[in-house]
Amino acid sequence: MRRAPLSMRRAFPRLLAVAGLVALASCGGPPAPAPPRSAAAPALAGTAPPSAPAMPRSVESLVDVIPGDAVLVVSVPQAGALLAGAAPLIRETFLEEVTAALARQPGLSPDLARDLMASFDGAAAFVGGEAAPRESLGAIVENGCIAARFRDGAPVERLLKELPREAGEGRFALRDDEDSVVAHGAWLAEARVALVCARPEPLSRALRVAGQREPSFKTSALFQPGRAKDPWLAIDLHRLQGSGPEPGSRLFIALPMSQDATGLHVELALFGPEVPALGAVLSATDHAAMAKLPQGALATFGLSLQRSPGKTVSDVLGAFDGLAGEPTAAAAAAALAEVGLELGDVDRALGGEAAVGIYRDPKHKLSLAAGGRAEALRHGAVLIALATADEAAQKKVFGAVAAHMKRTTKKLRSKPGSLAHDLDDGNELRAETRPGFVLIGAGDRGYLAQVAARFGKDKESLAATPSFAEARARAKGASHLQLYIDRQAFAGLLDGPVAASFGALAASPTLVSVALAPSDRGLDLTLSGHGGVEILGASAALAIYGVKRYIASAKAAAANGPQ
Repeated sequence: MRRAPLSMRRAFPRLLAVAGLVALASCGGPPAPAPPRSAAAPALAGTAPPSAPAMPRSVESLVDVIPGDAVLVVSVPQAGALLAGAAPLIRETFLEEVTAALARQPGLSPDLARDLMASFDGAAAFVGGEAAPRESLGAIVENGCIAARFRDGAPVERLLKELPREAGEGRFALRDDEDSVVAHGAWLAEARVALVCARPEPLSRALRVAGQREPSFKTSALFQPGRAKDPWLAIDLHRLQGSGPEPGSRLFIALPMSQDATGLHVELALFGPEVPALGAVLSATDHAAMAKLPQGALATFGLSLQRSPGKTVSDVLGAFDGLAGEPTAAAAAAALAEVGLELGDVDRALGGEAAVGIYRDPKHKLSLAAGGRAEALRHGAVLIALATADEAAQKKVFGAVAAHMKRTTKKLRSKPGSLAHDLDDGNELRAETRPGFVLIGAGDRGYLAQVAARFGKDKESLAATPSFAEARARAKGASHLQLYIDRQAFAGLLDGPVAASFGALAASPTLVSVALAPSDRGLDLTLSGHGGVEILGASAALAIYGVKRYIASAKAAAANGPQ
């Protein structure tokens, strides 16, 4: 990959700083007090570029400054949106960390940063179509811009006045103390919109778009007017990557906002000969097997195995031929032949869905302290429930697999309808046949036995959990995949301040569903759900907590010196 030029490498941190300011402003509320800015930070000086057409006077929305051929757009139109549902500790930690980074940027005092954030009224980052197709990340960044709108233009004009530069029709080029240009910008005073770009050419294009001399992103097939008021991201995967996904491949992510929760909406189209066209061979299901899993799972997901009308297991396997580079059904048939089975046996036995539950013994807390990662792998269990369709075929398949394992596997414990194989550290791998299901489990021997024994018992099932019932009620129709995360179960296992972060999250459950369109070109899916943003916020808290512990440990080790 070609390395970005020196001026680009210096510009990138400034663009990230602006993006950080945007993200920080979207959290709402004043930032935490920041440490004094380092005196070593170079001051920015500015010079005006050659004269240009007059600045546009009116911009209806920030989409009106984005070129119609943009290949990547990130829009945050609502202040206070992104972390509105996060716990106070998560917001405060995020504010503290980002504000500290912003305070190190030349020309941005803490007081001015607060005024800018108070006035912030939305932002967008975008990359024009001239960036594609490229193989260099630097080439893509060179065509990037950030636009921000403010309710009050005074703080921005104050910032521009603090930077020693020459005024020139609202445009400016920022230079560092080595006289290298690090960014190009424009202030549309009457529209109260600031533009900052890595190079002058993308800036000029954005201004032409704002002046209605070029088509805006509103004319793009990637733009969704119905999601314009939500935070969203749109990527043309084909044009951004050049070779790879076929035309029409795209990604669109939105965070629909409501008064009580932040939703999640994702549309992904990934076309090409190597992409499995699963929507053409699998139908959606209602995930009844998932509801039969025992209560207490940290996370569960259901997967549709329901073949579309006229399709078989062989067709499902064939969808992966391009990815595997060989006929997958033939390879599977050869493997089954060694066990004495055929693909038709599996097709008759296999039902329309599978469910997976991930559990941890609640008597053993999860610690993030040193050695906690090894501990996290203990005292847990994974249970997989495969629905079956034909009792005779189920018995035949299970019996053939059991006979083969007895011949080839040591330390195998078996009895009618069940198999168990000992693993290290008190763990085991087990399988058993039940009416309508085959259960496969792995994990702590004693705890796994407890989890498996509770499968299918109505009063102890996931369906009897109020939060799961609430989440399922929000799901719309059948789907190909469904994921449920029990945040309160996580909170009950964690220790320290991170547990408080999880426990303080909004009470609404996390459940996402994925539905596939019947496309034969590849994957064309829609993901929708609630609670995903809260999980991201809690994960950020975990990451920040872990980094702080690592830094503290490293400092202590350095202070003690070699022993």
